[in-house]
Amino acid sequence: MGSLDYALFRLINGLAGHSLFLDRLAQLLVNEYFLPTLMTLVLIALWFSGFTDVERERNQLAVLRAITSLLLANALLKACNLVYFRPRPFTYHEVNLLFYHPSDSSLPSNPATVGFTLAVAVWLHNRRAGALLLILATLLAISRVYCGVHYPLDVITGAGLGSLTAYLVVRKTHFLDPLLGAIIGLARRVCLA
Repeated sequence: MGSLDYALFRLINGLAGHSLFLDRLAQLLVNEYFLPTLMTLVLIALWFSGFTDVERERNQLAVLRAITSLLLANALLKACNLVYFRPRPFTYHEVNLLFYHPSDSSLPSNPATVGFTLAVAVWLHNRRAGALLLILATLLAISRVYCGVHYPLDVITGAGLGSLTAYLVVRKTHFLDPLLGAIIGLARRVCLA
């Protein structure tokens, strides 16, 4: 698996440095603020969207479950990082590095975990908003490999961890529904929903 992972990394990262436009685009996408900020804005828009009370409440529940999923995914991610450390590609290989040198474990990818956690949690409630978030999460994951800071397996593992966590929270934690409903009710009382 390691040789396939490295071969895919070389294929994707090997594209870097040949097109100023693609390099600048990838540098924008790999940034730890740009796409996560866009994803947050999608969540905020989703919170306030809906033509009916039922639709609005479903969207608000999607946002709260996405946040809950993210909390759990981050805890699992931290546990993974405590148990296993994988060096970044630039540690042992010559790469076309278009980003700074992160020092944390490469596997699983933190940004891919976050992106896919939010995207899948929302997609399970609202396909349109979820599809937009899935596109953003995929762009974030690919840009991490293109810019030389992750192997493909890192982002695939992060996407899997985030997706599985979101699925479990959305589909298997209905015992949280009264709490999430109370949060929505409180937000409505203070005019935040």
